[in-house]
Formats: sequence, C-alpha cells, structure tokens
Amino acid sequence: EGDIVENGVRRRPSTGNDHVQEDGLQGGETIFPRAITTDYHDGVKVEPQSGKAILFYNVLPDGNMDDLSQHAGGKVEKGVKYVANVWIWDPILN
Repeated sequence: EGDIVENGVRRRPSTGNDHVQEDGLQGGETIFPRAITTDYHDGVKVEPQSGKAILFYNVLPDGNMDDLSQHAGGKVEKGVKYVANVWIWDPILN
C-alpha cells in the first residue's frame, strides 16, 4: 500500500543510506558508476562516515528511472560496514 506501480513496476523515487560502522573502516564506498558532476564524469565514490547519510533520487521528474542513480557498495578492505537503507515512496495519486 502506498507504493507507485506503473506498468507493473514499483517506483521508489528516493533512497537514503545511513552509515554506521566501526572506527578504522577502510573501503566500503558507495559507488555511483554513471554519476556525473561538474568535476567528475567517470562516476562518484562516497566514503562512508558514521552518522552520515546519502540521499539520492532514483526517478526523474517525468517518472522514468534515473540511470545515473545506479549504485553499488565497494569492497570493505578492513573493518565492518553497516548500512541502514531508508526507501522513500511516493503515494499513489488518482
């Protein structure tokens, strides 16, 4: 209930990743391989910081999926990384 379903696909317009980890973590970046900024055109890596969050939009204003929001977790080289995802859904509007 409350999820957007369009052509049989559920729409999640935004995602939040809350980072919680031990001190001394190495690696474990959230990687956006298709992201483009004014400084970088080959993707973006966001280093996890305890108590910080990443919020990004998965859907464009026209309702189509945003391919630039594709993301993955990088390999943790040392320590343990914990992430709590918060998925934010749009209500169905009739």
